[in-house]
Amino acid sequence: MTAIPNGEVSATKFNTAFGRAGCGMKFYYRYVEGIRGVVNASLLTGIAFDVATRELHDARIAGTDKTIDDLMGVFSDEWENPAETNSSGEAIEYDLSDQPDDLYGRATNALTIYTDTTEGMRPLDTQVRVEAEFEETDAKLIGFIDLVEAADKGVCISDVKTSIGSRKKWTAEDAARDAQLAIYSVMWSAMNVGTIVEAVGWRHARLGGKVEVGATHVGAPNHQSIMQRVAYWMGELERWCQSGNFPASGLDKDSWVCSEKYCDYYQRCPHGQRAQVVIPLTIGGKS
Repeated sequence: MTAIPNGEVSATKFNTAFGRAGCGMKFYYRYVEGIRGVVNASLLTGIAFDVATRELHDARIAGTDKTIDDLMGVFSDEWENPAETNSSGEAIEYDLSDQPDDLYGRATNALTIYTDTTEGMRPLDTQVRVEAEFEETDAKLIGFIDLVEAADKGVCISDVKTSIGSRKKWTAEDAARDAQLAIYSVMWSAMNVGTIVEAVGWRHARLGGKVEVGATHVGAPNHQSIMQRVAYWMGELERWCQSGNFPASGLDKDSWVCSEKYCDYYQRCPHGQRAQVVIPLTIGGKS
């Protein structure tokens, strides 16, 4: 019997625990204690853009199309009527103070460019649930692939990404190292034996600063190496949850994550604000 909450692990959970801004205590507060962070304008914009582009992809799969007015209607509805509770029935708290000026104008521009530049895309499916099981734990690994596209010799796994920051980049190097893309590639192959995952990557839009829309894809990763890493992570999470010992790994490497800016739990964590006690000392001489 697994000790991992809900018996399910996602790429997001892996990222919370082991990613660049990951930390064992972050995982504990979010998934064991069930404490959610505040949804900001950047995240809500990403949700709205994702739903709007999914409308476009689904229409193209059905052999129809959507106008920019149609897509902006979807975007606006998601932004103006966000969900009040999550899938577990918990209330969602919003702080949209970082909303950029002229958000709707920027979204219209981005969706127009996205529609034009993806004219030749060959979408096959959207929001595809994938899952896998492991010997290390009874917990399942699950995920939802934003977009599966036809490629020359197989399929391409794409994730839709959005940012309201002015400097955000989605590089090929980052795509090659991205755990979520790699995990989705492996899971899709396991559930679709005989189908080749030829590429993985992002279709992305930056709405902050100069509006930019593009795509970044790389060759699919080596599945054996990915599964070794995933199996190790699954085992680590199982051990953490069984023992109740969640390492404050944000302090060990990339220690910049242990700050209020990068962690929703900084104020409550014993390794965060509560540990930052400054005691002035005078060593010899007069102060």
